[in-house]
Amino acid sequence: MWYRRKVQVGKKLGRKLGYPTLNFNVGSFGDHHHPSVYACQLKINGKLYKGALFFGPKLKKRGRVLEIHVLNFSGDLYGQFLSFKVEHIIRQPMAFASLEELKNQIRMDIENVV
Repeated sequence: MWYRRKVQVGKKLGRKLGYPTLNFNVGSFGDHHHPSVYACQLKINGKLYKGALFFGPKLKKRGRVLEIHVLNFSGDLYGQFLSFKVEHIIRQPMAFASLEELKNQIRMDIENVV
């Protein structure tokens, strides 16, 4: 199932960690998927890209986030509508003692995308 969402401005934590993400409104995604890290595909300007999608709890806040780190892509997509689909689950959400632990886990998650 392909989802179409508008890229929104986030807190830019992924960028600070070296893994920038595209942030989206959760919408109906939560009706079809459990909080997890997923491998996904995205369509950007007519081209397919692989990505690591996180759907789960916000860091230190209530609510959920839907964000994707796109492999081999660099550019500003704020305000654009993109399509993406889930390929498979990589892992369940987990807590981290530090941002360094989170960064290391993101690196391992990306290795499981390809």
